[in-house]
Amino acid sequence: MVLASQALNALAVTDDNKLKIVEAGALPHYVKLLSPDRDDDLQAEATTGLWTLTFKCKDNIFKEPGCLDGHYLIISL
Repeated sequence: MVLASQALNALAVTDDNKLKIVEAGALPHYVKLLSPDRDDDLQAEATTGLWTLTFKCKDNIFKEPGCLDGHYLIISL
């Protein structure tokens, strides 16, 4: 699952791909990966992907249920 997230995040670097990824319905999947029951690597990849998509699709991210709830993101130092 981590490799798939990394691959999708690599595609998201291109602005045209950002729009296509969001239009394809990836945001709810990113939100699921942020869940506390997922391992740290998946949460990190989801965070990276959402951050990358924000540069072109921030309105979509703000509107996605659960995307910015904050209770999902757990940062361990």
